[in-house]
Amino acid sequence: MRRRAETHKPGRVTKIVDGVEVREELAEITVEGTDPMYGKLRIVNFLMDEMGQKHRLQEGDGVDVVVGADEVEPDKS
Repeated sequence: MRRRAETHKPGRVTKIVDGVEVREELAEITVEGTDPMYGKLRIVNFLMDEMGQKHRLQEGDGVDVVVGADEVEPDKS
């Protein structure tokens, strides 16, 4: 049986930048409660809600960063 382990961390959009490799703008998110050297993420600034409406993040927006992993029970062979 698989279970999902996850944690939620608050974050804030600190910068909107033009993507070099992708042709869309990126939102830089600083995750709170992390080492400053590793606490930044960049994602394509394109979000869609449950109704199919497109949204873009703005500088200063608060976000919820979810990190998850599947837990797998060890084989009992």
